[in-house]
Amino acid sequence: MLYMWGAIRVSVPSLPPRPLEDEPCPVPPDLVVEIISPGQRFGDMAAKAMDYLISGVLRVWVIDPRAQTITVFHPDAMAITYRADTPLTDPLFPGLTLTPTQLFQKAGL
Repeated sequence: MLYMWGAIRVSVPSLPPRPLEDEPCPVPPDLVVEIISPGQRFGDMAAKAMDYLISGVLRVWVIDPRAQTITVFHPDAMAITYRADTPLTDPLFPGLTLTPTQLFQKAGL
């Protein structure tokens, strides 16, 4: 089971047994998704992705609507950029298969 808040995923086994009130999540999320907005640069988002990884996040996806790419940052490997119909799969998310084309078509871009 997992919970999603905006673009952050935290798996339930990572959470403490008590309910969270009005406080920050005590564990880093498994996945953070950043979408590059007009006026933002990929280099700035890549630096932000590295900050997330240093903080313990397991995956960071940087989505570039203009280039129609998904770049996946890993804590222990080089970033990988997925384009067009290249399937994005990840052992961290068993059963997930997604292509940038599918994502951008679903978003109407």
